[in-house]
Amino acid sequence: MKAITTLASLLLCLATGLVNAQSSETVSAATVESTGSANASGPPNMANLLQSVNDVANQLQNNLKDLEASIQDSRDSQEKGAKVLDEMLASVTAVHKNMAEDSAIWKELDGLLDLWEQRRKETLKKSESNPAFVPIAKAWQDKINTARELRKQISTERANSVALMRAIESDRDIVLAYYDLGQADKAIEGLQKVGANLTNLNNNMQKIVKTASSVDQQQPIPQ
Repeated sequence: MKAITTLASLLLCLATGLVNAQSSETVSAATVESTGSANASGPPNMANLLQSVNDVANQLQNNLKDLEASIQDSRDSQEKGAKVLDEMLASVTAVHKNMAEDSAIWKELDGLLDLWEQRRKETLKKSESNPAFVPIAKAWQDKINTARELRKQISTERANSVALMRAIESDRDIVLAYYDLGQADKAIEGLQKVGANLTNLNNNMQKIVKTASSVDQQQPIPQ
């Protein structure tokens, strides 16, 4: 009887240890997941913003490299013409998506503006007792002004991209109808019109990159 009691106690200890180990593993996994989430949402970063803007602009520019050749190649093929239209629409849609109000670019820029405004106010407060902080506060204000110009440019191109997407969708049936008529020149003319609008969008995206670079280079005067 004593041996049976001892065996039962041993089994109970093993079971308790197994439950505790499983509980510990669950807690550790939850901790890792929580830490990962915390690390993913770090403070706003100008380098990240500049990289994101560059990526969007570079992708659009790459999409336009062989556009004219693709348009000319579609002269005698409605199927190819439709494919060119689809590719142009996809390019504009990507630009719009990456600059939407819920995009990483927009959130990063808003976060930076909030952070810089806070630093400007802190520096202004210090300047009340130490005039040496006045030029630093002005440097923060200049940086904020340029960042606001960047936000305005992004907002404008976001609106332009919506208008361009609608134009492509609206002109699609017209361009394809010219293929049906056998009037390839008219179809090509329609494709080139869309291509010209894409080129304008690309030029404006390059201006956005330039403004973003200006923001990055504007550093407040060291204290």
